[in-house]
Amino acid sequence: MKSLFKKLAGFFSSKASASDQGAAPITQNGNPQEQFWRKVYDERSEYYETHFGALPSEILKIGHMFGVWPGGGLYMIPANKLGEGMWVYTTFGFTNPDMPSGVAAQNVEVEKDEQGRVVSTAATLTRKEAAAQTDGVPGYGYEMLVIAREKAEWPLWFLQWTANAEILNDAGILERVSKHDGLTVEEIQAGESEFINVLIAKAQPPLPSSGKLSNGNMEILIATVITEEEMRWSMEHGRPALLQRLMKAGVGQVSDRHRASVV
Repeated sequence: MKSLFKKLAGFFSSKASASDQGAAPITQNGNPQEQFWRKVYDERSEYYETHFGALPSEILKIGHMFGVWPGGGLYMIPANKLGEGMWVYTTFGFTNPDMPSGVAAQNVEVEKDEQGRVVSTAATLTRKEAAAQTDGVPGYGYEMLVIAREKAEWPLWFLQWTANAEILNDAGILERVSKHDGLTVEEIQAGESEFINVLIAKAQPPLPSSGKLSNGNMEILIATVITEEEMRWSMEHGRPALLQRLMKAGVGQVSDRHRASVV
C-alpha cells in the first residue's frame, strides 16, 4: 500500500476564477449533456453550501490537470456551519458526470519561481481507458475533504496528491476505504519539507456522510492527520478502532498536526 501511494507527488495549484478555466458555468443553451453537467455541478454546490458554507469565488486549479480534469479543482471553504474558525478543504469534481477521466497526462513539466511557487506547467495529453464505473455511482463516487481549524496550504498539497492518485493512477480510494473500513497512508508530502500521515474514512456524524446528485450518490470521505504512534497502533488494532479512539477523544475527523496522540 505504501509503495503505491508514496510515489505520487503533489504539484502546487494555480488559481482560476469559477467562471474561468474548467469550472465555467455551462449555458442553458448547451446540449443536453452540458445541461446535465451543469445540473450536477449546481446540486453539489448547494450541498456544500448547505452543510459547510459559501463556496469561494475562486476554485484552485491543478495546472497539469486542465485537460484531464477540466471541470474540477479544489476549494478552501470558510466552514462557518461547522463552527467558528473551521475550514474545509475539498476536491470539487470527482463526482462530475464526465468522470472517471479517459485522458492521461504524461511528460509533466513544472516551472517554479524562487519561492517554490508554480508559474507554469506543461504536459502531453493521451487517451486512456477510463476506470470502471458502477451504475448509480457519480464519477469516482466521492469527494475528499480535509477539515481543520486553520487557513493553510498543506491540505491543498494532500488534495493534489489525492487527485494524482485517483485521476492519473486509478487508485480506487473509495473502494479501498469501503473494503477495509478505512485507509491509512503515511508520508504524504504536504509542503516543501513537510510530510503527514492520514486516516481516510467515510464521514462520521455530526458530519454529512453522503449526498444525492442526479448522477448518483456522492460519498464524503474525510482525511484526518494522525500521529506516528496512531499509525503504528492502527496496524495492530485496525483502522475502525483508531477512528473510534479519535471520535471518543473529541478529535473526531478534524486535522491538527500538532495535537497529542490518542493512543
